[in-house]
Amino acid sequence: DGMGNYMDEDYHECATRWNIKRPCEVRLLEQQGTVRYDSARLWNLIHHGSWPMGIGMAYASIAQYLGFGSLGSGKVMGLAPYGKEDENIKPFVLDNGMVNSKLFYRTEDGANFIPYDYLPEKWDYRVWDNNTQKIANLTYRLQKDFEKWMTDFILRCESKNIVLTGGCALNVSANGKIRNLNNIDEIIIPPAPHDAGCAIGAAICSIKKEINFERIRSPYLGRNFSQEEIFRELLNYCKTKPIRLKESLILEKTVNFLIKGKLIAWFQGGAEFGPRALGSRSFLADPRNDEIRDEINQKIKKRELFRPFAPSTLNTVSSDFFNIDQESPYMNIVANVKTKNIPAVTHIDKTARVHTISKNMHKRYYKLIEHFGKITGIPVLLNTSFNVQEPIVYSPKDAIHTFVNSKVDILVIGDFLITREDIK
Repeated sequence: DGMGNYMDEDYHECATRWNIKRPCEVRLLEQQGTVRYDSARLWNLIHHGSWPMGIGMAYASIAQYLGFGSLGSGKVMGLAPYGKEDENIKPFVLDNGMVNSKLFYRTEDGANFIPYDYLPEKWDYRVWDNNTQKIANLTYRLQKDFEKWMTDFILRCESKNIVLTGGCALNVSANGKIRNLNNIDEIIIPPAPHDAGCAIGAAICSIKKEINFERIRSPYLGRNFSQEEIFRELLNYCKTKPIRLKESLILEKTVNFLIKGKLIAWFQGGAEFGPRALGSRSFLADPRNDEIRDEINQKIKKRELFRPFAPSTLNTVSSDFFNIDQESPYMNIVANVKTKNIPAVTHIDKTARVHTISKNMHKRYYKLIEHFGKITGIPVLLNTSFNVQEPIVYSPKDAIHTFVNSKVDILVIGDFLITREDIK
């Protein structure tokens, strides 16, 4: 992929098997950093020779330069729509399709961006001035060049059904552009296309017996804690013995709190595998309330204000609210928003990172959105990861601890609904 990861020819078959239900052709990208070398030769190239600069590596380098860290490419993508065309910003991709290597220098860990005079030495996204606009313009050009590079490559493929893997497949804005190409019927992206997904691929390649691929396609591969385990953990935090509720009452109470503008910490089923919260470990809110975004940032997330929040919606009605005609079960496709009724999940460019949920994928989360839709007419929820400047919660203990130390209003964990008043 564009980060310089490579796949040996012996493993082509593994790449075709993950989520493919029809014959397909596997094409390896042999430029922009993807090279088919063994590890010893690759090491020598990095340290003693030249190695092509990948578009993904360029993206990560800009994230590092802007202070977002090497894993902050998502922040760059969120800032890009605030930018605009600027003739003073140098192109990241040259006319020959290669990354402009003059903008970077290689290091043992990857590459670093070389800033030039036009770019400010300091900037602060909390103060939108000329310096901030220049930085936004830089990210705008990077995203534009990234999308053109990706779409140009896809257009050279003859297949109408595209599978994307590698860290670059986490660029949901580019994925949306690819999906909208006239010759594309469907794009398929696993829940963890980046390096974390290598664990699944390595297991598939090493296991000799028959593999349950339907199970692997589920993003909810983490442990599913029992109601008894949840109950015992709650006893350590609650003033009184927590009461287990029927599912219908859980859904009714949760929806009523959402409509009242409350923030919900939602812990249900097995934890998600991959970088997205998909309804098992999520903070939820009413997307009709535009002010809820600032409240979430002030109370819990404390992140950059230019980063959008994503919507979850039912797979049966997603096209009513978003310009998307396929499922997006792993929240990895950006689409245009069709309605003005969900401002809290609509980015500045009128798009959203859509998550579609099916009844088979997560029954309780599906029922919650369905019930919210019956009451409000909008079967869409704001969904962001259940964490506060930390990894996404995994266990009941993690969830309760984060809830107690945050300003979230309600915790819905398994069959229990806990308010802040219930905590010791």
